[in-house]
Amino acid sequence: MRHLALVMVLLAGTVAAQVDGVPRDLIEQRIEEAAERLGDDSDVDLNNLFEALTDRYLDPIDLNHTDAQELSALFLLDDVQIVSLLQHIRRNGKLLSVYELQTIPGWDARTIQLIRPFVTVRENPMATTADLKQLLTKGTHEVIMRSIVNVEERRGFMDRRNPFGQEYHDPEGDLLPNLGDPGVVDSLRANNRLYLGSPYKFYTRYRYRYRHNLSFGFTTEKDEGEEFFRGTQPGFDFVSAHLFLRDMGRVKALAIGDYQAQFGQGLTFWNGLAFAAKSSFTMNVKRNAVGLAPYTSVNENLFMRGAAATLSVTKRVEATAFWSRKQIDANVGTLQPGEDTLGTNIPESTFTSFQEDGFHRTYTELNKKDAVLEQVLGTHLRYRGKGFSVGGTVAHVRFDRQLDRNLQTYNQFEFNGKENTTAGLDWNLLYRNLNWFGEAATSANGGLAMNTGVLVAVDRRVSLSMLFRDYGRDFHGLYSVAFAESTNPWNERGIYTGVEIRPNRQWSMNAYFDRFRFPWLRYQVNAPSEGSDWLAQVNWRPSKKVELYVRMRRQDRARNTAEEVDGIRPVVRVEQTNYRFNASYAVSSSVSLRTRFEVVDFQRGEAPREHGFLMYQDIVHRPLSSPVELTLRFALFETDSYDSRLYAFEQDLIGVYSIPPYSGRGMRWYGMVRVSALRSVDLWLRYGAWIYQDRNSIGSGLQEIPGNMRSDIKAQLRWRF
Repeated sequence: MRHLALVMVLLAGTVAAQVDGVPRDLIEQRIEEAAERLGDDSDVDLNNLFEALTDRYLDPIDLNHTDAQELSALFLLDDVQIVSLLQHIRRNGKLLSVYELQTIPGWDARTIQLIRPFVTVRENPMATTADLKQLLTKGTHEVIMRSIVNVEERRGFMDRRNPFGQEYHDPEGDLLPNLGDPGVVDSLRANNRLYLGSPYKFYTRYRYRYRHNLSFGFTTEKDEGEEFFRGTQPGFDFVSAHLFLRDMGRVKALAIGDYQAQFGQGLTFWNGLAFAAKSSFTMNVKRNAVGLAPYTSVNENLFMRGAAATLSVTKRVEATAFWSRKQIDANVGTLQPGEDTLGTNIPESTFTSFQEDGFHRTYTELNKKDAVLEQVLGTHLRYRGKGFSVGGTVAHVRFDRQLDRNLQTYNQFEFNGKENTTAGLDWNLLYRNLNWFGEAATSANGGLAMNTGVLVAVDRRVSLSMLFRDYGRDFHGLYSVAFAESTNPWNERGIYTGVEIRPNRQWSMNAYFDRFRFPWLRYQVNAPSEGSDWLAQVNWRPSKKVELYVRMRRQDRARNTAEEVDGIRPVVRVEQTNYRFNASYAVSSSVSLRTRFEVVDFQRGEAPREHGFLMYQDIVHRPLSSPVELTLRFALFETDSYDSRLYAFEQDLIGVYSIPPYSGRGMRWYGMVRVSALRSVDLWLRYGAWIYQDRNSIGSGLQEIPGNMRSDIKAQLRWRF
C-alpha cells in the first residue's frame, strides 16, 4: 500500500517526502481511522486532529521521552496500549528500536504501522535549544484557500438566475416576477425572506510552524448567505488568530489569541475535540487532556480568546492559568423589568439560549451575533509522581446578560443566571498493567458529578475497560464534555464495560455493554428512564491488503410516545439495531476499494417497525509516481424516516471532514481529484450530489431546494513553503 512505501522511505533516511510537509493520503487515512472511534457523531470538528497529526509527522514523538498525554493526542492509540508502553519502558529501560513495540502487550503489527510515521526512538531527548532566528526562519509556512458553493439554488437566494445560469422557480410562485425591483428585494431581506449575501462559502488560512514549539497564524471564513466586504460585513464574518509556544524551557505552553484548554476527564473544564465515546474501539473510554493547544478551526463560538500559560513550577508540578474574553452568539430574550435603588423600573437584557451554528445570513441571525460577552477565568495545577498524577481545576464563567431559559419540568435544574464556577479533582494511576483514572467535580450551586474507570491488559491477547459515572441532575458544567450517553454530563448514572480480544494477528474482537439511567425527566421523555447499549464487532485481516469486519449494535432507550393522547404523553421503549459489513482491500499498489453494507431496524413503542439500509462502494486511486489522485464513492440508501437514518464517514478536502446522515430514499455519489503539479502546491476539486426519489423538495425554510437533487462544488488550494 501507498503509505507503507512512504514509511520505507522514512526508514531509509531520505528527506524527499519532507519537502512539501506531509505525504499524500497519510493524514487523511489516520483521520478516518480516528473518526471511526467517534461512532455516529456527525457534528464533531476533526480539523484540530488534522493539525495535531500534521505537527507530529513533521516532529515525531520520541517514545523514550514521552508521557500518556502526548501519546493520546494522536488519537490512534487506546489507553491500554499507552499504559503497556510506559510500563515496558519503566521495567526494561529505553526502547532500542521502534520494532521493539511488537513485544509489548496490546501492540500488534497494525498498531505499529498506524503510528509509525508519527513516532521515533532516540537515546537522548531533543531539548529545544533553537534561538529566535531559527524559530522564525526554519519552520514551515502554509496557506490554504477554499471555496464551496451549492449548485442548486436555495430559497434564501431567490434571484432570476443562480450562478450556474439556471432559472429559479420560487415555491410560492408570487415573488419571482417582482425580484427585478430592488425595493422588493430589500423588503424581502428586511423581513428575513432572503439571505443578505452570496451563496459562496470562502475560507482562508495562514499558519507558520516550527516543529511543535512555535505556531502562529490566522483563519478567516465567510459562510454561504453572509455578506462579504459590504453591507453588514466589512470583511470576513469570522476571523481568528493565534500565537502559541510549547516546551520553551520552563514554559510548557503559552497561548495568546485563540486557543483551547482541556483538563482531567472533561467534567470540570474541557474545550475542543473529545474522543472518548462509545464505538468499536472499546478501550477508548478515557479522556486524555492535552492542556493548552492552539485554535485553528472555524467554529465561531466554541473556543477561548485571550491568554493562557502552563509553567513547570518544579520537576513534578505544573501550573496553568487561562483567561478568555469574547462575544458569543445567543438568542436574546425579551427585556425583563427590574428596579434600581430608587424604585425606578429599568429593563434588564437577557438571553434564552446559546447559538452555536455561526450563521449570520439574515437580520434575525445577525441580531444573535456577538449578543453576549463571555469571560472565563481559571487555573489548573497538576502533580506528576512516579506512575500517577493528580490535578485540580477551577473555572469561573461570567456573562454580561442574564441567561433566562424557558424552563419546563424536564430542564428546571439546568443553569440559569449570569455566572457559574466549577471545581474538580482528577487522577490517573498506572500500576503494572492497570490504569485507574477519574474526576470529581462540583458547580457553584452544589451540584456534583463524578466518573471513574479502569483499563486492564489482562494478557497479550485480552484487554478490559470499565467506567462508572454519576452526574447529578443539578450539576452545572458550561464547559463540561465528559463520557456520557446524553449530550451533556448531568442527570445520568451508568456503567460501561468493554473487552478487546486479539487471539492472533489476523483476528480481533471488540464488544461493550453500557447500562444507564436518567434519574430525572429529559427532553421528550416525561419520566425518569433507563436504557442500554451494546456492540459486538469481529475483525479479520488475512493479509496487509485485505481487512473485513462485521458489527452488530443494539440500543434500547425511552421516549415519549408518538401517538396523540390526552394529557401527558406516556413513555415507551425505543429499540434500534444496526448490522454492518465492511470490507477494505487493495487491488494494487495504487488502487484500493472499500465496500460497506449496513441495515437498521427501529421501533418506537407499538408503532410499526422501521427499516433502513445503506450500501456504498469507494474507489481510491493514489499512484506513487503520478501527481493526480482520485477518490470516488457511489451509495444507495433507503430509510423509512429520519429515525432510521445511517451514518458514513466521507473523504473530503484536506482539513474538511464530515459524517453525514443518510435518510430517505435515493443515491449519493461524489468524486474528488487532487493534483500536485508543483512540489509545494496542491489543488483539490470535489463534486458531490444527493439524488432523492421520495421527495420533490429538499430542506425547509430558506434552505429549501426545489426538486430532488442537492449538490455542491468544492475547490481548495494549499501552498506550503
